[in-house]
Amino acid sequence: MGLAILVVLLGLKMRAMGRRLGQVIRDLGQLKKDHRAGLKDSKANQWEHYQQGETFAQLITLLKITAPIPPTRKWAASPDLLLTLVETVQTHQPKLIVELGSGISTLVLAKSLLPGSQTRIISFDHSEEYAQSTRDLLIQHSITRVEIRVASIEQYDSERTWYSKEFFKDLADIDMLVIDGPPGAQDPKARSAAQIELGSRLSKNAIVVIDDANREGEHGMAESFAREMPGHALIFLDHEKGTALITPTKYS
Repeated sequence: MGLAILVVLLGLKMRAMGRRLGQVIRDLGQLKKDHRAGLKDSKANQWEHYQQGETFAQLITLLKITAPIPPTRKWAASPDLLLTLVETVQTHQPKLIVELGSGISTLVLAKSLLPGSQTRIISFDHSEEYAQSTRDLLIQHSITRVEIRVASIEQYDSERTWYSKEFFKDLADIDMLVIDGPPGAQDPKARSAAQIELGSRLSKNAIVVIDDANREGEHGMAESFAREMPGHALIFLDHEKGTALITPTKYS
């Protein structure tokens, strides 16, 4: 009897050890998967950094930047978006550019203009501090033909906030609209009012560029915007933050 009990106890112990060993093997397998995923993410991040650096170098060369510029990426526009702005301005040569959210993108838009261009650029910002930083940046680069308007954020309708509407009343025939503001941290629908307020103020062959199109709100806004622009095509560019580009079909 004693031997039988010992055998049973030994069997139970071995099964318990087997279960623990199995769990260890599963844990090791998961660690291996996590490690591979981490390496994959690391490589993807390295490639993204490389691409953005390469694009930034193109910008500096194309625009002949000779004075300091603020950092790109994170809250600021990424180089891939900025290069798209350059290409769009130089290809379509819009007469009136309206930008929502000022900063380094304002400088890039201005530097993209051809010599002697009569294009008018109006950039809106919700913050006097940010607007003044943009003005100072433009002065450093000897750019004077850009108008910066400070429009405070207020309740636009029952669903969203937006810039104070009174600052947009004089706008018409907008040839290029760049949407990178207002900030969406407080109100995810904050930028959607751009379509309501400015959609009817666009010229027939207007171009719309929307940053942060990887976000659900901006992605949906781009699709809605495009539906209200007959004769236009919408494409989503595989940029760091996602860029939506709406252009006349004759240029697509």
